[in-house]
Amino acid sequence: MIQRTSTTAQQVRFGIRAHPLLLRKNPRTSASTIGQTTLEVIIALTLLTIALTSAALVVTSGQSLSVDSQESSQALRLAQRNIESMVSSAKQDFLTLASSTSVEGEFTKTIIVTDIDDETKQVVSRVSWSTDPLRTQTVELTTLVTNWQFAESSGGDTGGGGLVGDWSNPRTLGSVDLGAGISGTDLDVVGKIVYMTGEASSAAKKDFFVIDATDGENPVIIGSINTTNQGLLALDVAGNYAYAANNTSADDEQLQVIDISSSTNPVVVAEYTLPGNGEKGISIFYYNQRVYIGTEKDSGPEFFVVDVSTPTSPVSLGSKEIGDDVSAIRVNGNLAYIATPSDNELTILNVADPASITVASEYNVTGSCEDGLSEYLVGTKLYFGREDDCGHEDHHKFFILNVSNASSVSSFGSTNIGADVNDLTVRDTLAFLATSDSNKEFQVWNISNPASPSEIASFNFPQVGTAIDYEDNLVYVAVRSNDALRIITSQ
Repeated sequence: MIQRTSTTAQQVRFGIRAHPLLLRKNPRTSASTIGQTTLEVIIALTLLTIALTSAALVVTSGQSLSVDSQESSQALRLAQRNIESMVSSAKQDFLTLASSTSVEGEFTKTIIVTDIDDETKQVVSRVSWSTDPLRTQTVELTTLVTNWQFAESSGGDTGGGGLVGDWSNPRTLGSVDLGAGISGTDLDVVGKIVYMTGEASSAAKKDFFVIDATDGENPVIIGSINTTNQGLLALDVAGNYAYAANNTSADDEQLQVIDISSSTNPVVVAEYTLPGNGEKGISIFYYNQRVYIGTEKDSGPEFFVVDVSTPTSPVSLGSKEIGDDVSAIRVNGNLAYIATPSDNELTILNVADPASITVASEYNVTGSCEDGLSEYLVGTKLYFGREDDCGHEDHHKFFILNVSNASSVSSFGSTNIGADVNDLTVRDTLAFLATSDSNKEFQVWNISNPASPSEIASFNFPQVGTAIDYEDNLVYVAVRSNDALRIITSQ
């Protein structure tokens, strides 16, 4: 563009040099000719001025583009540096990752950290600057960081990829019937393999199932076993082992350890009786080579920590008397979050020393007659579900709690479900609930605003939803009916 402008200027200058006024005057030139040539000079000078001005504008614009390009490159380097710093920090201490804003020269650097699930955070690195008062430029990079230490500690069950599609209009992808008289009680999904526990109408029926759901539309039972007389109530899978809570107090042996290295041939390799407790196991959680198991209310302890570093030889490390049922357990680091039917429905335990477990704090959710039933931990948010014992509209059943300070729990927000929240799982901005609502056993809630969660979809099942899990945009629901497994996805 500058080159074309230069050519125009040369043409104009040639016109001026060749103009008759710059040559020796011809005495016979008329007045009209002189007037004409004067006008031509004026026009030529005007064209020259316009051409030179255009050239100056082009040069200035080119300099501006060059400056913008340099600033954009510098901003991109800053954004990349911040992303790399956050990834490094995640490896050292995943839980401390936090949003921040700082200034470096003319650049404003913003880090936005969002919890995706209890093992994954989204990190946005944004750098902005002003090229002039009316124009702001921005460079933005996004990545996901994973708490690999937690993933390894929890058995590698990370939940896979995030949400896609329209979850306001979910659809059933496939289902499995466990057999007549067998209802689903719990499940855990790892790599499209569904491990499921059941409660049977007969002691001779099977209660542990391995289901290949690689083809979600046609899931198939590939392995099963009868472990106990009364069935199993809770389950957590880690590596080649499934840890299950026994539904009987008569036989003791509340902890069942099942070798699942062969999916088609699961085998019970250990049965362990919890010391000082004769009640049935109702909740279980695996973390860092330890199984945390809860029982129904007993005269002794109801919460136990069991070493399963050698899965075939479980060893008790310690226990704690809660004084009530331990309905659900989540563990992260040195803290165990348990849901109970007591007035303080949430109890947080310090389990750093299993031989001397202490209460870090207790939290009384509004309404004393609704029992704590279920929970799911994502970063510093604990999603908490309760029973619908009293039917009070003002006593909410689904809570989002702030547990950033374990000694001072507070509520972000809550809502009334109008039914028991038997289990729940969270991914990105959605919470999936398994409930006792006779018309909406499966529910989807938007939790992007924790202060005001909103229901966006539901399904009606033949029976109560008892357990739920998420993996790769698929939700797996255990149901208290013959058609005990439902696989649901988005449109």
